[in-house]
Amino acid sequence: MNTAPDIVALGEALIEFTRLPTEDGQRPIFRQGFGGDTSNAIIAAARQGARTGYLSAVGEDPFGDDLLALWDAEGVDTTAVRIRPQDPTGAYFVLPDPVGRKFSYARRGSAASLYGPSGLDEDMIASARILHVSALSQAISPTMRAAVTHAAKIARENGTLVPYDTNLRLNLWTLGEARQVIEDFLPLADIVLPSDDEATQLTGLTDDAAILDHFASFGARHVVLKRGSKGPVMRVGDQLVTFDVPRVEAVDSTGAGDSFAGAFLAYLLETGDAQTAVRAAMQVAAGTVSGFGAVDPIPYRADISIRE
Repeated sequence: MNTAPDIVALGEALIEFTRLPTEDGQRPIFRQGFGGDTSNAIIAAARQGARTGYLSAVGEDPFGDDLLALWDAEGVDTTAVRIRPQDPTGAYFVLPDPVGRKFSYARRGSAASLYGPSGLDEDMIASARILHVSALSQAISPTMRAAVTHAAKIARENGTLVPYDTNLRLNLWTLGEARQVIEDFLPLADIVLPSDDEATQLTGLTDDAAILDHFASFGARHVVLKRGSKGPVMRVGDQLVTFDVPRVEAVDSTGAGDSFAGAFLAYLLETGDAQTAVRAAMQVAAGTVSGFGAVDPIPYRADISIRE
């Protein structure tokens, strides 16, 4: 029986501290959870039934132990996660927002930021069907950026699909640097998953069709534009296809785009149909925004209705 991961992801996982609502005048209370865009995505894929693995590094500390225990509980293969005894596991703080992103990071010098190409498990990448990466991982450090590029080249050489989320965090690099790095990487991407606000910053375009065409022009076979509560849009042939978003009461948008990405990849592998995968992934993202934190609210396969 083959138990090797079908979907692997590369990047940095973080310990998450989400500020909970308090009465006026009270000191804030923070709830510990887990985050990191590609880790969120791989957990979402695992919860939909995909065989998954993660490539990263954590510190030899309680937070690193917590992350390893999380992946183990979720069924994510951690044989390619390196442990760096002298370096800490990163953390971030979230101010919940139903639609926006309000983060503060404590990740400088983290174990994952010092991860480089030598840490990659090339066999895991070559044998996988999908390698998921993001621009956020590229922004962390020059060594992680080099690892993302090297991993993508290994994937392309071995027929492993490369999805790419253009997650943009301008507290980690300048817009000019981000534009250059992302455009240099796009020819390696088979699937591109931008968010509309970030896409407009990166391209200067506001029209959905123009944004889709821009990213597709680099050679991607699928481009899905994430638009939050407006629902995703993708091009199928000459037509733009939009999707109705499930009605939910959103409390925290943290990780919604990541869970959408992971679920989309899981259902794309399962069904072979991108539109079916989008419809299922929207349900996963809707469940994610219904609770606090990036990981805890992610729905499981049993909660999802697959509609072709």
